[in-house]
This record gives sequence, structure tokens and C-alpha cells, in this order.
Amino acid sequence: MTTATPNVQHRYTTGSAGNRLHYLDYGGTGRPLVAMHGVTGNAWNWYAVAAALTDRRHVYAMDFRGYGESQWSAEGAYTTSDHVADLNALLDSIGESSVDLIGSSWGALVAIQYAAENPGRVGQLIVVDVEPSFEQGETDLFPRPTSYADADDVAAGEAQRNPNASPEMVAMMTAATYAPAGDGTLVPKHDPFFFERWPFRSDDHWDRLGKVQAPALLLHATNSFVSGDVMGQMVSRFADARLVEIPDSGHVVPVENPAALSAAVASFLS
Repeated sequence: MTTATPNVQHRYTTGSAGNRLHYLDYGGTGRPLVAMHGVTGNAWNWYAVAAALTDRRHVYAMDFRGYGESQWSAEGAYTTSDHVADLNALLDSIGESSVDLIGSSWGALVAIQYAAENPGRVGQLIVVDVEPSFEQGETDLFPRPTSYADADDVAAGEAQRNPNASPEMVAMMTAATYAPAGDGTLVPKHDPFFFERWPFRSDDHWDRLGKVQAPALLLHATNSFVSGDVMGQMVSRFADARLVEIPDSGHVVPVENPAALSAAVASFLS
């Protein structure tokens, strides 16, 4: 299997708890744009979006603690606030006093909370397909395979979960987001904790929306389980926000329709 990637650099820094944090430096010119993934992803989710935006932003993508090449937490310290603290450490390490943020799903909640708590440090905010609160509990999860026999098995699963994704994006996710296990199978590159619990399900960010001073772009995927009506309600809570629908995409928009996502973001960024 051969995949093409942008000119990307692997970088490491220390998180808020002394944990190793990995992030991808996709390069580019202009103001920094930091991208954050959802609960089943990692920094590679953004590779196609980053490639489309490096002509106007210097793009970085985080591996949250417990994901990708970042260190797992022995204590299971995986709240949204933990990720916010790690984001703050990352921004300090790259020496940027002000950045733009884009987050998908859980990454969008991290971006919202960070922007609300650090209003002078976020220039523009992009929120991709998420609601601010949840009816489901932390352990009310849909079943996911914990391992796969081989790369073909992984690719079939990725294509099924992301039916609008291109073959190239399926190949990228297969190659970059699974690792060999001791028994010869391939497993998702995240702490097994996330097969049992999603901490963000206890979040409620409605009150934070009004504290965000940065202009915000909200993106809703037309084929997502996330409610477009709820995202429409979110718009009225921000000081300055608008909502755009992304066609032909399920929930993981950077994987399923990175072209439409990138076009909407490019039009928004000033």
C-alpha cells in the first residue's frame, strides 16, 4: 500500500501533566492553525485538510494524550479539561501567543473550552460537527472492533464507517491510525480506555459558547447523527458565528469530505 502525504514533521513536547505529547507539523505560511481530532481519531485525520490550507495557515495537528504517538495516562486522566491543559502546553511550546483553532467532534469541544477560557489567544474558531451536551452517558458506547486480522480487514472497516471517504483517505487511515499488537493483529492507536468510556459525554458547554469572543464557523455534516437543529441553536449563543452544511459526509468530516470542509474553512479564514 502506498500513500501520499504532505511534507509533515513529527514533533514532541511535554503536556500539562508531564506527559509526552506528539503533534504533526504540516508546515505552511501565515497564522498558526491547530487541528484537534475526535474520540476515535488522531492527528492524521487532518492530513488532507492540512494539505489544502497550508497556503494560508501554518497547520499543526495534535495527538491528544492517549492517542497516536502521545503518552497514555495511567490514571485515565482524559477529560476535556485535561486536553485543554495539554493544548495550552503545546501552544506555549511552539511560542505562539495567538492561534486559530479547528476541532472535529471531541476536538471541537476542546477548542470551544479553550477559546472561552483564553479569549485573547484565539483569533478564529472552527467547530466541526458536535453538540455542546449529550443525553448518553460516558459508558453508553456503540460497539467497535478492538482488533483486526490484517490491513485489508482494517480498510474494510474504515470504508464501512466512513462511506463517503475516498480510497486514498481510507488507505491513509488504515496505514496511519492502527498499530501491530503482540498477537499479530492490528489495533487502533489509542488507549483501550476509549473502548469503555468517553469522558466528554459528561460535558456541558452551552454556557461557554457565549464566552467565546473569536469569530466562529460551525460546520454540520448532512449525513451525521449530530443534530443540525442543535448546531443552529449554538450559532445564536456565540458573539459572532455562522453555520455551514457539509454535504456528502458523515460525522468524521475531515476523513469523509475533506475537500468541502477545506473549502468552507478557506472562505472563513481571514
